[in-house]
Amino acid sequence: MAVRIHLLLLIIVVHSSFGADNVLEKFPLSFVFGVSSSAFPTEGSWDTEGKGPSIWDDFTQNSSNIHGNGDAKIAPDGYHNVKTDVQLLKSLGVSHYKFSLSWPRLLPTGTTERVNDKGVAYYNELIDELLANDIQPFITLHHWDLPLQLQNLGGWANESSVTWFKEYADLCFKTFGDRVKTWITIEDPVTLAYKGYETGEHAPGLKNPDLVYLVGHNLIRAHAEAYLIYRDTYRASQNGQIGIALHCDWFIPKTKSTPDRKAAERAITFHLGWFGDPLFKGDYPALMTHYVAQRNRPEHVVERKLPEFTDHEKSRIKGALDFLAVGHFKTKLVSAKINPEQGFLKDQDLLLEIDVSYPKLEYRPETNPDSDKRLMGFGLRDLLVYLTRTYNSPAIYVTANGLETCGTLQDQDRIDYIRDYSNHVLQAIKAGSDVRGYFVWSLIDGFDWNHGFSSKTGLHFVDMTARDRPRYPRSSATFYRLLVENRGFDDRLLNYRAYAKDRDEFYEGRFPEAFLWGVASSAYQIEGGWNADGKGVSIWDTFAHSNKIHQAQTGDVACDSYHLYQEDVKLLENLGVDFYRFSIAWTRILPDGTTANINQAGIDYYNRLIDALLTKNIIPMATLFHFDLPQNLENYGGWKNESTVNIFGEYARLCFEKFGDRIKYWVTINEPYVIAWLGYGLGVHAPGFIEPGDGVYQVGHNLIRSHTRAYHIYKDNFKDKQKGMVGIALSCDCMEPLTASPDDAIAAERAVHFNIGWFANAIFSGSGDYPQVMKKFIGDKSRRQGFASSRLPEFTDAEKILNNGSADFLGVNHYISHLVRNRPNPDSTPSYEFDGDLELTQDTCWPRTGAYWMTVNPWGIRRSLAWVKEHYYNPLIIITENGLNTNSDIHDPARIDYYKFYTNEVLKAIKLDGVRVHGYTAWSLMDNLEWTDGYTLKFGLYHVDFSSPNRTRTPRSSARFFREFIVQNGSAKSSLHLAVFELTLLCVLYAYFMNLFTQCLTISDKNNKM
Repeated sequence: MAVRIHLLLLIIVVHSSFGADNVLEKFPLSFVFGVSSSAFPTEGSWDTEGKGPSIWDDFTQNSSNIHGNGDAKIAPDGYHNVKTDVQLLKSLGVSHYKFSLSWPRLLPTGTTERVNDKGVAYYNELIDELLANDIQPFITLHHWDLPLQLQNLGGWANESSVTWFKEYADLCFKTFGDRVKTWITIEDPVTLAYKGYETGEHAPGLKNPDLVYLVGHNLIRAHAEAYLIYRDTYRASQNGQIGIALHCDWFIPKTKSTPDRKAAERAITFHLGWFGDPLFKGDYPALMTHYVAQRNRPEHVVERKLPEFTDHEKSRIKGALDFLAVGHFKTKLVSAKINPEQGFLKDQDLLLEIDVSYPKLEYRPETNPDSDKRLMGFGLRDLLVYLTRTYNSPAIYVTANGLETCGTLQDQDRIDYIRDYSNHVLQAIKAGSDVRGYFVWSLIDGFDWNHGFSSKTGLHFVDMTARDRPRYPRSSATFYRLLVENRGFDDRLLNYRAYAKDRDEFYEGRFPEAFLWGVASSAYQIEGGWNADGKGVSIWDTFAHSNKIHQAQTGDVACDSYHLYQEDVKLLENLGVDFYRFSIAWTRILPDGTTANINQAGIDYYNRLIDALLTKNIIPMATLFHFDLPQNLENYGGWKNESTVNIFGEYARLCFEKFGDRIKYWVTINEPYVIAWLGYGLGVHAPGFIEPGDGVYQVGHNLIRSHTRAYHIYKDNFKDKQKGMVGIALSCDCMEPLTASPDDAIAAERAVHFNIGWFANAIFSGSGDYPQVMKKFIGDKSRRQGFASSRLPEFTDAEKILNNGSADFLGVNHYISHLVRNRPNPDSTPSYEFDGDLELTQDTCWPRTGAYWMTVNPWGIRRSLAWVKEHYYNPLIIITENGLNTNSDIHDPARIDYYKFYTNEVLKAIKLDGVRVHGYTAWSLMDNLEWTDGYTLKFGLYHVDFSSPNRTRTPRSSARFFREFIVQNGSAKSSLHLAVFELTLLCVLYAYFMNLFTQCLTISDKNNKM
């Protein structure tokens, strides 16, 4: 035990070293804060009002060039959102906005033969709007989007590109220079040359290593000519400054060996010195020139070398900048590795890697263990210090620094990144670097070059699915606003978080000893035997036989559990579960739905199943109704008919009589929300009615009354003798505000009331009635829509008394989390969908599954459980459904991860939040008919071969995991997790003490020699 304590202390000491060097100081008074963007990723309007095509417009026509496909024809539509975006900038409090001009928007063919006045007007509008809001424009002339017509002439590989760019720059200085005081000629020329002309990852998509150095050569010359024309023609009147933006990772040797140190030196020389040395010293770095030439001796097939500047060019290039703009994103480890092939990276004879010992910047800790996104802000500081020492203290602006993420609005990773990297900029200033500004990349999400829309870089989220491309501030926008406002760091900023630190942390521990583990199924989905031994027809039999299910599939046979229930019990026994949640097919024991016609064969089937479970010490948990209403009752109105309430009560009574001596956990109704909304509102489930405005609420009303009726029948007639519990299983989605606005927070709360609250409030809140917010919103809308009374029915006072407390436990079915936006719609048509004035979306970081409606967000279940605790007096809860659909046959690591992390969130709810969760049910035991999706969705711990007449069941990897998980009572991962940590730390300690021992021997040896 003592060893473990010491190891944990070591973990804390080691971990705290990351970020421990942050300084609590202010930036200089003259220091500027800004944000950056670029024309192609943000403007859209690719062919609007005379704009010509760029190489990126052409490149994105081939979807294989873009990760996730897509194009930037609209992008975030910055072209039509000038005022909106400037207000975003104003809200951040920044003094500068760095953006690029679209060369083909101003010069459609690339040359000054034709100037597009509409393009000029657009940039005039943007510049004037910025200045009107006290924001200085910081303009880049060229950020990769070369006019296509110039590329057809060779692009940057053509020597004429120097003249093209000079004339384009001259036009821009002449047109906008009276208001623009800071210019960048070319953005990241290394990437432009390497990825555009050698690897083909970027436009123009060429793969010719022989061009990369030539392109770089022309870019340097073009920059110099633009600088000189500004200096000689415009500076005196416009009083501006001009620089170039060089993007560079920082490189550190992987080991202390001489080859690795030299490799790191080569990396920084090739990536930074390639352009930096000519501009500051007049020529290419000697190391780069020598190394490229040495690698291209006669033994190589093709002789290659760096182009050469004439003496005249050297004189024009040297000193051709007033400041250096720096873009920096990552730090990499470098080791020496001989590479006989040709190319920019290959010429360097090195291997670039990521140091995975630094904190990973991914949405969740378990995501992408080899991620190259690491918190290494020291790399930016060291780069700035290197520039200062190498190039005689130039003026520097950090104009591009930020993190690409999957897009969540609560972007703690980006906050950590900005905090760490900007603080290291401050440290560089303290070390003597003349850094004059810091710009976050980027203002809004855009089309991130070859990553398309899969990569999100914005301080503001842009909903690319919405026509008007609305922008929403991320948590990082709030953090950056506070940083700008404070002009430095204090304890508040160093500890600022978007959400609680423990949200994504894995909680080490076990579930309570009495905690129950189970799996679930339902009758129609697994039993088959649709008309066997006297069973009646259900609404799902009718629905399926009307070809309403995917590929005209049916539940006629399904998993054939009606005949194979003993095999199912063996599966359950192998899993080691405490209980099995199954549903009773109403029509199997009451073919027409009423007790006037009892089917003894159906009763016998469930008796056999229950007895088989008990023989294996498996607790049966029975659901009375899981969607499959008798068709005979539907013929008389089904759940819309008030008489169904009493009929359901008598059905429940029969079940209690026949099975209650052995069943101690009853669920009356499964997911009344789904029954009402999908079955009677949208009509996509059986019985298929579309009555979204009124029928849906009448159905919900009768479902609550039916549950209450069944509960009181049990309580009054069976509970004392049978000692069982009766609950209801409700859909419980997590509802989180889309933004930090008060309106969205209120909307998210309202959304929960319209979801689980619709049915839970009457039973668990103490009121016996619907949520007040539902009554108000639906009532107000109903009156505006001309209804004499609310479309939401009312409970009588007597019914409210019966409703209140009519459950011994709450069954929670949790699958989905939503982001909620307040969307007032007072004139909406009558529909549950519009009654709450809500817009639901899902976080782009939540992994999608094979089900279109489902994403993965583990902390959502904890949030939901905590909400239930706070609103319903902490009721006893059983998670009655939770699971993942995958497309895998037997090996299903995604499902294993799902159960690991969702159950851990349940454990947090119990241990940290005090929620009374009594059990957890995995959905599902085996693959089955997933309602209208048929057999395409696979939720089972056991794979079922539906092509086999025997419906062969095969355990998936997740079944083995779940079995071990139950044995360990929820600590299977934690035991392994801790063991790995302990082994790793023991190795660290061993290495440390061996090193200390070696040093002691060295000292002793020296003393002996003295």
